[in-house]
Amino acid sequence: MKKWIVPGVITIFFVIFLVLIVLRPDSTDDDAVKPDSFGADLTYQFTCGKTPALQALEGFMTAKGFRTLDKVKAGTKLTPDFSWMKADVVGIDSARRQIEFKVFADNTETYSVSLYSEPPTQHSKDLEDALLGFTGKTLGCKNGQVAHVDNPAGAKDLYDRSVGATETWFQQAAGIAPTAATTATPAASTK
Repeated sequence: MKKWIVPGVITIFFVIFLVLIVLRPDSTDDDAVKPDSFGADLTYQFTCGKTPALQALEGFMTAKGFRTLDKVKAGTKLTPDFSWMKADVVGIDSARRQIEFKVFADNTETYSVSLYSEPPTQHSKDLEDALLGFTGKTLGCKNGQVAHVDNPAGAKDLYDRSVGATETWFQQAAGIAPTAATTATPAASTK
């Protein structure tokens, strides 16, 4: 009985996440109307027979031009502390795209992957296909619950804050005190 509780809770949260994605507006005609959330260009889960090495995940991201950070390994250097998770690796590239691989400590068999790009969303079919191929073919895992989202241009400010938070984690992990400019990247500085 206990084996079904954790997967059941994870499934419920994922269904709620998908419903929220479907119900949110995909575009705004009025520039004054700004969305209050944004979604991943691509998100999915994968399960493997044997646990893939974090070095393989980081190696894939590095090969695709991403700087990587193992937030669990960085532990108490980061705010908040991610050491309670089984794995949480984030990567960011020069185009400000972000990839995240996460595994929660209470369900070590199911990994989640998210790929984000700066709004308005312009899907990178090559990167999305490479990511799905990496987990499905290279790692030999089973991909499932694949979802795509298109974010409107109005979500750019929210995305800038997300990138700023990621950059802050990189600085904290390196032992550098974050500055106010890096914690909230202004939209004008990214053009």
